[in-house]
Amino acid sequence: MAVNELGEEERLERDSFTSYRQSYHLARESSSNTWGARLERIVNVIPDKLAFVQGDRRLTWKQFDERVNKLANGLFNLGIKKGERVGIAGFNSIEWMESYFAISRIGAVPFNLNPRTTLDEIAYIIKDADAVAMIVEDEYARVIERVIEGIASLRYFIVYGTARSPQYVPRGALDYDVLMAKYRARKPKLGYRVTNEDFCYLMYTSEKTGYPKGVVWDSEQRVKGVEQLIYNVLLPPFDRYGDEKIFEFLFNLYPLPGLRALSRLSRRFGFIRVAVIRFFRMTWGKGLMADISRRLKKEGVKYVPVCPLFHASAYMQTFGMVAAIGATTVFLPTPYPFNARELLETIEREKVDGIMINGDAFALPILDELKKAKEEGRTYDLSSCRSIASSGVGWSPRTKKELCKFLPQVVVMDAYGCTEFSVGYGSAAVLEDKELPCAGATLPARGGVYSLQVPFKVINRETGQEVTPGTGEVGEFVAAGYVSLGYWKRPADTKKAFRVIDGRRCFFTGDDGCIDERLRFCLIGRGGKECIDTGEETVYSEEIEEFIKSHPKVRDAAVMGVPDRELGQVLAAVIEVDEGEELSERDVVEYCSQGLPAHKIPKHVMFVVSLPREATGKVEKRVLKEFVESRLGGEA
Repeated sequence: MAVNELGEEERLERDSFTSYRQSYHLARESSSNTWGARLERIVNVIPDKLAFVQGDRRLTWKQFDERVNKLANGLFNLGIKKGERVGIAGFNSIEWMESYFAISRIGAVPFNLNPRTTLDEIAYIIKDADAVAMIVEDEYARVIERVIEGIASLRYFIVYGTARSPQYVPRGALDYDVLMAKYRARKPKLGYRVTNEDFCYLMYTSEKTGYPKGVVWDSEQRVKGVEQLIYNVLLPPFDRYGDEKIFEFLFNLYPLPGLRALSRLSRRFGFIRVAVIRFFRMTWGKGLMADISRRLKKEGVKYVPVCPLFHASAYMQTFGMVAAIGATTVFLPTPYPFNARELLETIEREKVDGIMINGDAFALPILDELKKAKEEGRTYDLSSCRSIASSGVGWSPRTKKELCKFLPQVVVMDAYGCTEFSVGYGSAAVLEDKELPCAGATLPARGGVYSLQVPFKVINRETGQEVTPGTGEVGEFVAAGYVSLGYWKRPADTKKAFRVIDGRRCFFTGDDGCIDERLRFCLIGRGGKECIDTGEETVYSEEIEEFIKSHPKVRDAAVMGVPDRELGQVLAAVIEVDEGEELSERDVVEYCSQGLPAHKIPKHVMFVVSLPREATGKVEKRVLKEFVESRLGGEA
């Protein structure tokens, strides 16, 4: 059905990928770094190995590839063309992955959409993408149906159910399973090539103010970038492989024969360790890596993305694990709302190696369930789980420490990254560490492990020079390596954020921090996004939030700026207290005064039963700000 028949034609602002296209010489005619080619490589190497698990469903790579081909043929025969945008709206599922790979296989461009955001935002994204089709989880079909009327570009509306037939298919829409059943499991005959330089993905950011921005990716930057992300984030554990728990985590990931003996030898001769890491980098993403990994570890590495795939952190980690080593992705049977008990049962049943979360929003419910199980005399066998990674949302050292006490074998991976660049940076911690570092990055030390990572700079916004380590000088994090091509339909924003430094195309993140004496980047706050100007001082809300959350009675906290007649803005803190605890406004102010200067102490303190959070785990600051300002009334 042509959905644009539902409403009258409207004039749309359009954009062309030719405005963003980059030339890579060797990549011009190559398809090696397209998602279609990567899937073919995995199928050729490990066709009968487990690819995806969700509840009782289990698909090998060959079975997954066949289903992708059926859907790809269906989309192609609907007339969806190379470069046209197709949205996916739903939570984590095998169908989400099938849709993404099928869209990619025919050279069309998938884009992400959070189906639980506001109707205005959903409509904006679909219009902004000039979407020709939407593939939607049935639970959200009615929502999408409400907003697409009159969107001129949209031709098709396809509805799927997770592990079942869709419960609701709007009139004129297509049933995902019925569409797929019409076609054979053969690779589509397209009549054109899909190459590394082609438009690959339109990823929408999660903005705290204003509408999301579409981030443009080609295959070369996207596929190679997420593959290298896994390698880059693993450098801190490589650097600390002498710690027993961290070595066991690495050995579990890639159990090479003789690795234990080689590790002991490399502790005496550092160059051997660098040589081993270089081997990993050379084979990362190659068929050899996936083949050896599955031969040494029967079912391969199993990984659970707990946070939603429409969020950059889960997307990049999940696709990175697939591209780098052909890992098995395990989805929760009920991906939303998050159920900590279901997660722990899934880890136990599937013998999961690692999970991906977004900070305290997911970590705290996991802790609650572990404590509850202990009180009730229940136990979970979580011995297989060797790592918990978090990205996209900060989480407190206190929460990390508590989680490590329940899972003493775990390595905590705290990753730092952005929607606009693929290669993340990380830190690693275990229970025995006195200091549990936050997400950040480490500057390349000459000849050391970090000299092998993708480079970055921290540049003073006023002087334009790199900050001096150990001085506390604040600068903006600038990422090199695999970065996106720009912001869709936003040339001014693109020109400002993406610049060339020393011959490298870089992304200016807007995130501020300093480099400590150990050459580690310490994030202070999201410059321009979470900055609060109070009087003549600039304060980062994240810094104050972390300090308040270090209070033993505080479970969660959010800080924002609210209007003030004298200072322009003052700080307001909204706090969620631990169950059974009591805390007053005076207690909070006194606690802050012990470790913060006067201009960083909240003027207003309020308490709530729970902080409102998005499905991604991020605090809904707009909602909270409205709540705070309504409570203050004329006081501000």
